[in-house]
Amino acid sequence: MARDSVASNHSVNITQIKTGSVITGNMKSKHSIRVDGYVAGDLISEEKVIIGVHGEIGGNLHGADITIEGYVNGDVLTKGSLHVASKAVILGRIFSKEISIEKGAELNGQVNVGVEVEIPDLDTKAPPKQQPVKKIEPAKPAQKQASGDNYGTVAW
Repeated sequence: MARDSVASNHSVNITQIKTGSVITGNMKSKHSIRVDGYVAGDLISEEKVIIGVHGEIGGNLHGADITIEGYVNGDVLTKGSLHVASKAVILGRIFSKEISIEKGAELNGQVNVGVEVEIPDLDTKAPPKQQPVKKIEPAKPAQKQASGDNYGTVAW
C-alpha cells in the first residue's frame, strides 16, 4: 500500500483519551479524536470527534463530524454531521449542517441545524465549563514485570 493512501485514511490517525484519563486544557488536532475519559477544555479536530459513552467534556467541541454518546457541557460545532446517541447529554448550543438524534438523548440549549446554518468561530479562550459529572478514578499503576524493569506493561 502506498504511503499517501495510508495518510489519507482518517481511521489510521486517531488520538484516544482512554477511560480514567483526565485532561485539563484545550486540545487541537489535525486527526480524529476519541474521548472515553474526561476533558476540561475545548476539543478541536480537523476530522471526526467521538465522545464515548464514558466520555465527559467540560468545554466546546469542533470537528468535521461529531458523534456524542457521553456528556458535553459546552457548544458543539460541526460543518458536517452530528450524531447524538441515546445516552448522550448535551448542555450547550449546537451548530451543525446535519443531525441525527436517538430516542433518549438529552439536549438543553439552542439547536441550529441546516445547510444554510453559519458555524460560528469557536472561542477557545473561555474557561472550562464544569468538573466531571462522576468521579473518575485514576488508572492503577501497572505492576513491575519479573525482569525488574520500571516500565510495567507499557507497549513500545
